[in-house]
Amino acid sequence: MIIDSVSAADNAPKGFETYYMRGYGFNVPSSFKQVNEGWDEVNHLNYMNFQKGKKFVNIILERHSNSFNKNVMDGFSSFNLNDEKLYKTSINGITGFYNERNKVKTFVFASEDDMIYLHVKGVKISNVVSSITQRDYKPYHNSEYDFDDDAYYESDAYNDSFDDSFDDASYYNYRW
Repeated sequence: MIIDSVSAADNAPKGFETYYMRGYGFNVPSSFKQVNEGWDEVNHLNYMNFQKGKKFVNIILERHSNSFNKNVMDGFSSFNLNDEKLYKTSINGITGFYNERNKVKTFVFASEDDMIYLHVKGVKISNVVSSITQRDYKPYHNSEYDFDDDAYYESDAYNDSFDDSFDDASYYNYRW
């Protein structure tokens, strides 16, 4: 029997549970308690925060980032976040930017056009992201005209005006 796909939970290290955010699987120690999660309307961010004592895993996901995507981030050698300089590295096959300050590890990376920010204390980041596959950004409309143009040409408005020209021609007895 061939298995077509492996779930992220199958890749989670022992003692970790997988939590999903927008299709990405993040592994968090089973002993941690989820203290909050939600959607920040102002900054357009999804977030999940887990804690056990002074240890924590904070996950923030910016959907469809206007500034950064995977291809843009690949061109950087460092990244500044709130006066903290992060340096390019790869963790579990994910290329991103990392720094550790006061025992808090920060890892920022992009997958397609989503930006993901991790702030972790007391847990290895490699365990948190072991279930994630990073994807390159691929623009969906890269032809001379885009979806809006397609929609116009295939709309009834265009078809009706084309049909009307034949109707007008027959009314005025044009010969085709």
